[in-house]
Amino acid sequence: MLAELFAWMTTPCPAAARRLGYLRESIAIEARFRRHAERWRPHLEKSKAVIEEAVSKASRRRRAVVLGSGPLFDIPVEVLADAFDVVELVDIVHPKRARQIAAGFANVELKTSDVSGAAAALAALPRNAATAPPLVAPPTLTPDTDLAVSANLLSQLPDIPEIVLKKRSRLPETARKDFAHRIATEHFNWLRGLDALVCLITDTERQYVAPDGTPFPAWDSLHDVDLAEYEGMTWHWDIAPAGESHPEYAVRMQVFGTPDLAGAPNG
Repeated sequence: MLAELFAWMTTPCPAAARRLGYLRESIAIEARFRRHAERWRPHLEKSKAVIEEAVSKASRRRRAVVLGSGPLFDIPVEVLADAFDVVELVDIVHPKRARQIAAGFANVELKTSDVSGAAAALAALPRNAATAPPLVAPPTLTPDTDLAVSANLLSQLPDIPEIVLKKRSRLPETARKDFAHRIATEHFNWLRGLDALVCLITDTERQYVAPDGTPFPAWDSLHDVDLAEYEGMTWHWDIAPAGESHPEYAVRMQVFGTPDLAGAPNG
């Protein structure tokens, strides 16, 4: 608890990110990792492997941009730094661990940016708002970007905005879900339009698992973004044991990863 409080007091981040809960979520992710490092390890290793495959596919290696870099548990920073002239780590909050790792590489940069495009407008949203706020354009990548990695980000981008809308607006659930869908869809379409090799890693489904290992039916976690036509690696991420997110059941995610989004469509 003291570690979380210290992180809250000392982590630099935009005021809007602190107010909306992005800093709190960043701190919570690190705390969950400390509790479940072994449970998470297979997922983190597979995520790194997909990114490393993307590195091997890059025909030019000027700049690599990692969107959703977070605490860097799932990012092979050393591999990226060895391969590219510049590595840009993009997130709305850069925890101490990420800042320390980045400081160890002369060619690794931190960029504080809201990839969802919603944070500033949500921070200014009046109480009991009747409409969803507009989204701003995603971060601009420099022309020398040869690899863009969306790292376990696509499904998570709408989470905090949807929570904020539930607390601060009068929008019905259908409108809030439509807003979440718009955030996820715009990020995905933006990735597809980049003039760079794009590596995508995201969970696609979530499900509860009973104590005897029996899985319950999965539900969509991509806010209706459809990846059915894309080929890639898939694996399970056992993210939380029983008693953490649910009093009786563990939580499992299905994760999709491709080192080359443009080359992943089936057929």
